[in-house]
Amino acid sequence: MIHIPAVDQAFLLLLIVFFLGTCLVRAFWELEQVRARRIASAPRGRTTKRD
Repeated sequence: MIHIPAVDQAFLLLLIVFFLGTCLVRAFWELEQVRARRIASAPRGRTTKRD
């Protein structure tokens, strides 16, 4: 097995965490955009029902 120095391992770990975090933030951002568009395009008259 290849031995990688601890500094390089730490750098690679931080790089992976950074990219995964970026992907998660982008995914949640996209979900929020879809939700906001859906709410904005909903008909105004049917949002609340009152008897």
